[in-house]
This record gives sequence, structure tokens and C-alpha cells, in this order.
Amino acid sequence: MVEIDFHAHILPGCDHGSDGIETSLRQVGLAKEAGVDVICATSHFYGHQSSVEHFLEKRARCWLKLRSHLNACDPKIVLGAEVLAFEGIEQLPHLRDLCLMGTDMLLLEMPFAHWSDRLIDSVEAVSERRDVRIVLAHVDRYDRKQIELLFSFDRVKGQINVSSLKKRLQSRYLREWMREGQIVAVGSDIHGTETGYSEWLAAKRRYPAGWEAAMQNTEKRLSDLL
Repeated sequence: MVEIDFHAHILPGCDHGSDGIETSLRQVGLAKEAGVDVICATSHFYGHQSSVEHFLEKRARCWLKLRSHLNACDPKIVLGAEVLAFEGIEQLPHLRDLCLMGTDMLLLEMPFAHWSDRLIDSVEAVSERRDVRIVLAHVDRYDRKQIELLFSFDRVKGQINVSSLKKRLQSRYLREWMREGQIVAVGSDIHGTETGYSEWLAAKRRYPAGWEAAMQNTEKRLSDLL
């Protein structure tokens, strides 16, 4: 089974996840020690701060800095983005280019503030596109009913953070989402190195059945990249 960290902030200086190359290399080293085979580098994208083109240029520069220090035994890095949803996001030029490279999977972060009807309509509009499949970032952080509304849209799935798996999914609805296949990916959501990948190791140990199911779901969706 391939272990895939679907949500990580490891590119040096691309967002607040890593302040430089030393931090990024430490993050990659911790992932390797934890048994991670693939890291999806999903730097934050905020549409009100940057165009897609500017973001991709910056991401490419940060990736080049990191890539030159990696070797063949390190986890494979796949570039993506954690895209903050906003009203009108369906009209964003080049939205497809923010998907995980080589896939149509868009990691979409919902705001932690109130979701307007217009915002929900925008997410639904994105879900209806044939060139994008939404994976909602860290669904374990939101209100159950809000997420289930989004799950009702076409081809919308979720990613869960290891911090919730580490707790053996104490919330019944999270276990239901796992069983029903609504959650298709696990992420460390690592920023810096404070907790490292200790939660990754704890989640594997404490919830093995759910862990294996989630990893298999992700592997199936990323099979062409592995």
C-alpha cells in the first residue's frame, strides 16, 4: 500500500508552511521516517491576493529550490494547491491549473466564517464542471451539516487530517463518512516541524482499518502518478 499525504505545506517560502529550505528538508525527512511515499505539496492559494499565473510562477521557483536538495529515496513530491473558496470562484481563469498536477483533483478549502448562499452556489458550479473534481480540505474541522450539503453536489469528496484519525474518529459522522467513501484522502496539513509526522504515525496505529481504506482510495485516484 502506498502512503500518500494529500495535504502538506512543504515548499520553502511558498506560504507560511515552511520558512526556508532547512525547514522543508526537515519536513520531508520526517515524512520519510513516518513511511510516507508521496507528498502532495498543496501551498495556499488565495484568489483575492494572487492570480493563478503568479501563484504558479512562485510555486515553480519554490519547488526548484527544494528539488535540487532531494534524492531518489525521498518521498515523491506532487505539486498542487489548497484553494480557498470564494464567491465567483467558478469564473476564475485557469482554475483547472490549480488541480493536483496530472489529475483533475482540486483541494478546496472552505472559509471558517459564515458561508453565504452565493459561496455555496459557486462551489456547486465548480462541482458541475467536467474538468475538475473537488476534494474538500480537512472536512473534520467544519459543521457536519455544512459539509454534507457540499457532499450532495456532483463529484465532491473530502480529505481528513491525521489529527482526527489519531483520535480514532471519536465523532460518529466522521466514521460514517469513511465507511460511505465520502473521505478519499488523508493529509498531515503540516506547517513547520513542530508536530512533525508524529500524528501520522499515531493515526496509522490507532485506526488501522480506516487508515488503509483512506490510503487505498487515494492511491486509486492517483494511480497514474505512482
